Amino acid sequence: MKYVFQIIIIALIYSCANITTPTGGPKDIRPPELLNSIPLNKQTNFKGKSVELIFDEGVKINNPKEEIIISPSPGKEIEFKVKGTMVTITPELGWQDTTTYSILFREGIQDITEGNSPVNLKIAFSTGPNIDSMRISGKVEDLLKGIPIEKITVAIYSQDTFNLFTHTPGYFTKTNKSGRFNLENIKVGRYKIYAFEDKNKNLKVESRTERFGFISDTLFLNKNIDSLSIGLIMLDSRPLKISSIRSTGLITKLRFNKYISDYKIDYDTNLTKAFGDNQTEINIWYPAGLTDSLKIHMSATDSLEMKIDSAFYIKKTSRSINETFKWSLGDPRVDSETGSFSTILKFNKPISNINFDSLFIELDSINRVKILKQDISIDEPHKEIHISKELDKNIFKDEKEPELNLSAGIGFVYSIDNDTSKRLSEKITIFWPETTGILIVQIQTNEKNFIIQLLNSQGKIVNGLYNTPKFTFKNLNPEEYQIRIIIDTNKNGKWDPGNIKLNREPEKVIFYTTSDGKKKFPIRANWELGPLILKF
Repeated sequence: MKYVFQIIIIALIYSCANITTPTGGPKDIRPPELLNSIPLNKQTNFKGKSVELIFDEGVKINNPKEEIIISPSPGKEIEFKVKGTMVTITPELGWQDTTTYSILFREGIQDITEGNSPVNLKIAFSTGPNIDSMRISGKVEDLLKGIPIEKITVAIYSQDTFNLFTHTPGYFTKTNKSGRFNLENIKVGRYKIYAFEDKNKNLKVESRTERFGFISDTLFLNKNIDSLSIGLIMLDSRPLKISSIRSTGLITKLRFNKYISDYKIDYDTNLTKAFGDNQTEINIWYPAGLTDSLKIHMSATDSLEMKIDSAFYIKKTSRSINETFKWSLGDPRVDSETGSFSTILKFNKPISNINFDSLFIELDSINRVKILKQDISIDEPHKEIHISKELDKNIFKDEKEPELNLSAGIGFVYSIDNDTSKRLSEKITIFWPETTGILIVQIQTNEKNFIIQLLNSQGKIVNGLYNTPKFTFKNLNPEEYQIRIIIDTNKNGKWDPGNIKLNREPEKVIFYTTSDGKKKFPIRANWELGPLILKF
């Protein structure tokens, strides 16, 4: 019993001596403070193998490969160690001679209690006699949304043979929460700069899955550059290729490795053709009454203006899949002040015949307004029918809101497979001044060609104008909006994404910004905003 009692006493003593995080008391909000480092900040002629940092309290390392950025990179294999208040950084290949290094710690070092990180902790040192002191800073935004993006890799290179899809940069950093970046301690020289998401952290641009952007001009860095702006877009830069050609029944499906913007098919007679479920596919229908294989010449172009030309055969096969005919009346709407009616009908198959007697606007149980041939236009590649018609404004004079419906009877359309439509009806949205807002815009610019786009709160284009210095947007639902300006450099009436292989940047995009720095502004019901003055 005497020995058992002694063991219990010893166990109690050791349990009281264990060091644990204290409970209770005020929350620790003070970050660790750097007391000393080897080398010192801005030290030259450093010959050590490891960088050592000593803090005023115990620390831990947090995701160092992501958060601790060393530029230029000393190699992929870097050992990060922590012991109490000391952190050591040791590259396997060592530090290169006569090189200035900059280490940005971001949130890579934290205290062990609350995970606080030192604010803007960074050190620079040189393994030679001089510290390089040039700086490049700026911001990175989503080009088409105008919003800053965090944790984007920004890199520079000076070699003429550098390929950002296959090579890794020496100098790089990452953007903060405001989309701002700083590349410091760079040598005087000429550089190219780019930015990318780097989701897989291999320091290479994966054009199929990662947004990226670049500046086409070479930067001559003989003084600090502090106002660069890089816009990111998702751009598939792979060569355009045909992935497969498959015939089933009367349909031959061409599948591509990426989206195509346009195509052309040459044959002696007219062939029925259209995009498939999306623009990575073209469907071609074999002509009725023929039995032999047909040789087709096709050319296709993607958004980067990469082009592919091909010749192949299509044929009729015994195996057939009968796809159900689907279609919709779109989002029919009318302006009560002008009587302008519009909608877009969408189909999953090309249309062979339209019966206009079966398409009409129902004013009530008796009165109808027919949709006529001159009221429509057909977009064959996208399998759409666009309807635009002027209604009698007297329909909307009564105080009681009319109930209008767009209706299509049985047999309104027949598809190429000779299946027909069932009866369908859709309520027409009526825009009234009392429930919608008005926006007036005025442009002041020296640009010759530009596009103005009004975006709603979901980023969808509500309306677009070309080279229009003054315009009034009507029938706006109460919500937040943005105004996006595209400088149409090549005068083709649309935004072009550029081509990095040709060193051609995307066409410039500008967002209207309010006096308090915001890019979104509200529109309220029965309310007129403007004129907003846009200068660019």
